Amino acid sequence: MTAPHPVHTVLLDADGVLQRPEPGWLEVWRPHAGDDLRGFLAGLFEAEKPALRGEAPLHACIAAFLRAWWGREPTDAEVEDVASAWSMIEVFDEAFALVDDVRALGVHCHLATNQQVYRRDIMLGLGYPEHFDRLFFSCDLGVAKPDPAYFEAILGRLGHGSEGVVFVDDRPDNVEAARSVGLTAYVHDTHTSADQGLSDLREILHRAGVTGLSAVRRPDPGDARAEG
Repeated sequence: MTAPHPVHTVLLDADGVLQRPEPGWLEVWRPHAGDDLRGFLAGLFEAEKPALRGEAPLHACIAAFLRAWWGREPTDAEVEDVASAWSMIEVFDEAFALVDDVRALGVHCHLATNQQVYRRDIMLGLGYPEHFDRLFFSCDLGVAKPDPAYFEAILGRLGHGSEGVVFVDDRPDNVEAARSVGLTAYVHDTHTSADQGLSDLREILHRAGVTGLSAVRRPDPGDARAEG
């Protein structure tokens, strides 16, 4: 799918595109789940949704979920322990470098991610403000993907239409929602390559029409290994 207009703006999702949970994050939740980890995860992510929309604090959402899951009042320490898994974030440094390359070409790059206030504040300390023109967190917008209103809210804040705007996300439902309001959108697969999906992201942006961005990363002379 090729963008019908010159690309002037790129919107990038965070999780699965620019970052992922650190190894071991799931082990934080396993002791709290009993013998139904799958059900615990589904219930916890459902309980998180008001926090993603900025309607309630994450810790209050967790406490309400644990209260219903366990049939007792959780302690503050238990709630904090569950919340701590959301703080375990591994940023893809090379993806940030690619964002820098795109911005150097004169294309605006904005973050477009579903996050609660708790995780938003952690991410603000991981370099996002330095690498992006603007950061659009669902908790600040009051609406979350895959609601098309999420993208309409971003376009409203940017003050322009959907022409020339490219969106990349690892979830097909989010991509379809973006397309429904006129954005050129692509599904990004992080986990099928050894480079955390960097080559796929570069190829997507090249195919989308980011002028001046090659499909293949140019070797850095500093990466060359001495022979012998």
